[in-house]
Amino acid sequence: MGLIQMIKILFFGIVADKLGKRSTDVQAGQTIAALIDKVGCADIQPLLVAVNQEQTHDMDYVLQDGDEVALMPLFSGG
Repeated sequence: MGLIQMIKILFFGIVADKLGKRSTDVQAGQTIAALIDKVGCADIQPLLVAVNQEQTHDMDYVLQDGDEVALMPLFSGG
């Protein structure tokens, strides 16, 4: 029996506010789209996604053991 493979998810801005936490760990092997649905932030649009500190738009990417995912709203500055 192998070790459970995990990924770390970081939440920022209104995503963190909505979920009431800044991070969590979940099992690897799911797509980014499935992860977004699972954690309950699919309704936040636009939602920026970064995997291992690189922004991605590939919602079909299958998350691997040790990946770090950041979910954040579009930030505006001034």
